[in-house]
Amino acid sequence: MRVLQVNKFHWLKGGSETAYFGITKLLEAHGHEVIPFSMKDDKNLPTPWSRFFVENVDYGNGGLKNKLSCALKIIYSFDAASKMKRLLQEVRPDVAHFHIFQHQISPSVFGPLRKKGVPIILTLHDLKPVCPNYRMYTGGKLCEKCSGGRFYNCLLNRCTKGSAFGSLINTIEMYLHYALRYYQNVDRYITVSSFYRDKMIEAGFPPEKVVHIPNFIDASEFQSNGADKGYGLYFGRLSDEKGLLTLLKALKLCPEIPFYIAGSGPQEKELKEFAGMTGLRNATFLGFKKGEDLKKLVQEASFTVIPSEWYENCPMSVIESLALGTPVIGSRIGGIPELVRDGVTGFTFTPGDSKDLSAKIKNFAANPMLIENYGKNARKIAEKEYNPATHYSGLMKIYETAIRKNKRN
Repeated sequence: MRVLQVNKFHWLKGGSETAYFGITKLLEAHGHEVIPFSMKDDKNLPTPWSRFFVENVDYGNGGLKNKLSCALKIIYSFDAASKMKRLLQEVRPDVAHFHIFQHQISPSVFGPLRKKGVPIILTLHDLKPVCPNYRMYTGGKLCEKCSGGRFYNCLLNRCTKGSAFGSLINTIEMYLHYALRYYQNVDRYITVSSFYRDKMIEAGFPPEKVVHIPNFIDASEFQSNGADKGYGLYFGRLSDEKGLLTLLKALKLCPEIPFYIAGSGPQEKELKEFAGMTGLRNATFLGFKKGEDLKKLVQEASFTVIPSEWYENCPMSVIESLALGTPVIGSRIGGIPELVRDGVTGFTFTPGDSKDLSAKIKNFAANPMLIENYGKNARKIAEKEYNPATHYSGLMKIYETAIRKNKRN
């Protein structure tokens, strides 16, 4: 089978790229040909298909002219549509599998694929089809005001980084893309959490078009080294929806427990200032970590914490912790409780409740045998339920169903 994989970043930027490259590796291991379609970037991994990649789009730089140009590309990218047409003249994929593609690539590439009869699969790493800012989170709290197609609320509430202009563009984007039936014409949606599947169905998408397959991991590449150095760990993006202020407040309530924070992001300065002003001594900021350095941090942690206050999907950080035999404390929101099984692989707590979180941290710190037992459970579940073979089987069923449907049409 020839699979076109579409993702706006062709380098390991975050969790969605981990899934994107993981699926590529999985498909190639089973003898399938994978063709990437992405955006040009100096950080990209090498590929002979880069000649079809769209020009780099950076929404954070430039003046008014650049902003207007980028705004138009969000709504419809002529560059992306043209590059897709050129690629399809050279090769015809059996299926097109999309990941994170909105804005820099945009659904403008759906048209050329439809004309060639290529079925479109979209893995939902976020809630963009039902929320203009993709997070269902704005102003520091959950928000579902756009449910039912009421996308004008994005503009009214300035949901796109507090910008009236950005929010207007995203509002227009959503109405236009629905008017052109881009999202309605996706053949199959893959949600990596049951929670996201429920949200899509609540928004009116047909249940038969929305299939749940969790993220996967090759546990053989994530062996526990048996070390427990007695610290807690958060690793990931430092931004407001991740609940990190709640975490710091919880750590203030258990000053005897050392804790490391590995990552970077827009909230980093605020978090460090908060730690300084409150005299927090047991939280150490390590900056961005990756590869073997990060793996070793997780291996040697007593537990990891995911304190998110938005609708997390199926975080790879949790699955990686489980595979490394490290139990997890996670907030009871979104898809997190599907991964963190209370009293089996870790604990869950009420989102935003620092006292509840601190109690769970203290429980682990006081019970080394609990950490050991939950860690063993975590490893077993990672191997059994989040393995490549299970994911591949589910993926093939979706691809083959979509291909058969398109042939009938």
